[in-house]
Amino acid sequence: DGQFSFKQDSLARLGKREPSKMNADQYAAFQNSPFMQGVRKTEDLCWSFTCDRDERRKKSDPSFKPTDDDFSAPKAHEFDRCINYYKVLGIDEYSTLEEVKKAYKKLSLVYHPDKTAGMSAEQKEEYAAVFIELKNAYLTLGDNATRRQYDRERDRDKASFEVNGFKPKTRAHFDASEVLKKLQEMQKPPGKHLEVPLAVKLEKFFYGGHKGIRRQRRVKDFGGFTQETRIYRVDIPRGASEPHDVTFRQGGDHHEDTRPDTLCFKMS
Repeated sequence: DGQFSFKQDSLARLGKREPSKMNADQYAAFQNSPFMQGVRKTEDLCWSFTCDRDERRKKSDPSFKPTDDDFSAPKAHEFDRCINYYKVLGIDEYSTLEEVKKAYKKLSLVYHPDKTAGMSAEQKEEYAAVFIELKNAYLTLGDNATRRQYDRERDRDKASFEVNGFKPKTRAHFDASEVLKKLQEMQKPPGKHLEVPLAVKLEKFFYGGHKGIRRQRRVKDFGGFTQETRIYRVDIPRGASEPHDVTFRQGGDHHEDTRPDTLCFKMS
């Protein structure tokens, strides 16, 4: 059963403990030592994490069919458990395989080498490095068996931390969360284009100058929508004609279903 398969994997990973060099009392003492108790407790907790993860994935993805053979299957990619591949693709840990594929395709449209024409050599190199991370994440999470092996190794690190206090190692990596948010915002229809009349002194047009406009606007943050006061700073060139327009693209109120409004201050 699953518990047997899990213990067999642990045996293969930790190696067989040969009692031949110990007498029966020494071997019993070793098995009851704090070290071995910690090992067993870590493995049991890891197995609990694995079972919980499988149940949650079954609920979010009806096509998910875990088997014990997943843990002995060849890896589609030699993953690095110190990298959070879910964050690399900007998805959560219970995303379906279809959602993994969609995230990878969407990000590939931005970072694939074919999309970097016209960029500087430095930017091309940066995008190429990100694309490699995206590809590694997709190879790991896009194959069910490899994903389960990756998840379990990370669960084992988590269990070791809870039992022994050993903090899991992490490695710096690309995080697609903000990129995906921007892509999602760009796909929204434009907000309103608002003209805001503004009276300024005549000498501003003659000599030129600056003006600060204090205005309330609605902004979206992680908790929802809030009000903030923004100061819009405009420059009036010397000899400017009336009316003089200054536009703040997407500088107005934020909305749920559209991009932020654009403000056009018409000074006269």
